[in-house]
Amino acid sequence: MSTQIAVKKTRFPEFTVAGTPGEIGTAVGEQFRETIRGLSELVLDRFNRSASKPVSVEDASAIATAAVPYAEAYLPDAVTELRATAKAADVPFERVMLINVRSMLSAAQEGCTSVMIGAKASEAGVGIAGQNWDNDPAMDEFSAVITRRPEGKPAFMSWCQPGVIAYMGFSDAGFGVCMNALNGPSRRSGVGWYFLVRSIYEERDIDSIISRFRSAKRAMTANAAMITPDGPADLEITLDSVEVLRASETETLVHTNHCVHQNLLPYNESHSDAIFGQSFDRKSRAEELLSQISTGKYSVDDVKNILSDKQGYPTAINRYPNDDPSNGWQRSVISMIVEPDAGRMHVSRGNPGDNPYEAYEIGK
Repeated sequence: MSTQIAVKKTRFPEFTVAGTPGEIGTAVGEQFRETIRGLSELVLDRFNRSASKPVSVEDASAIATAAVPYAEAYLPDAVTELRATAKAADVPFERVMLINVRSMLSAAQEGCTSVMIGAKASEAGVGIAGQNWDNDPAMDEFSAVITRRPEGKPAFMSWCQPGVIAYMGFSDAGFGVCMNALNGPSRRSGVGWYFLVRSIYEERDIDSIISRFRSAKRAMTANAAMITPDGPADLEITLDSVEVLRASETETLVHTNHCVHQNLLPYNESHSDAIFGQSFDRKSRAEELLSQISTGKYSVDDVKNILSDKQGYPTAINRYPNDDPSNGWQRSVISMIVEPDAGRMHVSRGNPGDNPYEAYEIGK
């Protein structure tokens, strides 16, 4: 009698698609039909698990429906893609829309620690951005790595839940995108966060990205930690402003879950209840680890070591379940590092250090 030993999968499903918005959306919907159906049924329940104020099904549907005109005005091709995804997956469009605007429902407690390194400070001469995604472990089985090649626009690869219009990743225009939850208010009308993220992948210079963000009626407070062709840049985004942080003289930048730009420091007091646990400690620890690399040249392995750090376990940069009553069930679901100029992304499926980083390449 033989015994089968289950082997944990360390690599996410991968899919590449090219074409018009409708063709891309249809292909994603067909490829990930069951994943999208399951996610659309789960997303509100899981959101309410960490939300400060639970949201009813009726309210969620109304918010998703109201967000459509804003999204269509801001990024019409993205909405066309989502409509095609919903049709191909045989899921009501408003449920797919809800997946994309769930962050508008109310302030949720989510983490993340991001590290950015400019090309001049990189051993390999290419910019690097990495983060841990401290969130809901139930999202693992609904996740994939998708490369989109839209007509007339940059190609981009992202780790995401299929049905989401954009998530963390990088474009072949040289932009790498990490995301951090940020303390501050949200509102139930306007352009949802993931549509703003998608617009990053469609641009080829940082000034255009900032201009598009500032022109939008933004629906929430959030943070985009990026590596760009001009080095690290971090955008702290609120309902009222978009503030830009640039790298230090060392060509490095760290961001967690509180405001850093001097114009937004009052948010750290007025919205202190929305700061995800140990944000200040995690930022200081990541900066300390960077400072210990005496050569001043950083590698992907250095970023992996920082993101795998367990000082302060279980509430460390590398986060594990703990006894926090509001978000202790969350953990570092993945760790990801992007090298846009190398066309490469590294992702751990589970806590880094306990699980290997797998490399994904965008190709030609």
